[in-house]
Amino acid sequence: MGKILTLIIGTFLAVSASAQQNPVHLTYKAEKTGDKTYTIHITAQIDEGWHIYSQNQPKEAIAQPTKIAFFQSPLFALKGKLSEDGKKEKYEDKLADIIQYQYGGTVEFAQTITMRAPVKTTLKGNITYQACTDERCLTPQTEPFTVSIE
Repeated sequence: MGKILTLIIGTFLAVSASAQQNPVHLTYKAEKTGDKTYTIHITAQIDEGWHIYSQNQPKEAIAQPTKIAFFQSPLFALKGKLSEDGKKEKYEDKLADIIQYQYGGTVEFAQTITMRAPVKTTLKGNITYQACTDERCLTPQTEPFTVSIE
């Protein structure tokens, strides 16, 4: 009975430790770029040895692409596409015939918005990403965010 209890406690502690690990650190900011125009910056600082996937993947990729959703508001409109800037790496597994694009280190996602009225507000949304090493992947994470527009 003691060995079983030790095994259960050990398994629980291992699962708890891995659940608390988050190698991706996100920051958010709004930069005023014109009279009613802002660029929303979402920066992912990724721990050494980890990566997240590009939002744009080839058809054969099995990776969980990063997705950023901005909640709609009558106060602003999205302008153009969400961009990503970082050192994009191409991962190729010839045996499985898979090509995927990923980022390690730092990647910045940017979205331009146009305000419909000159008011202070908050922009809200979600970012979904999956962090992986060469040996394992964590469960995809969805994190809500809020950015102040002033």
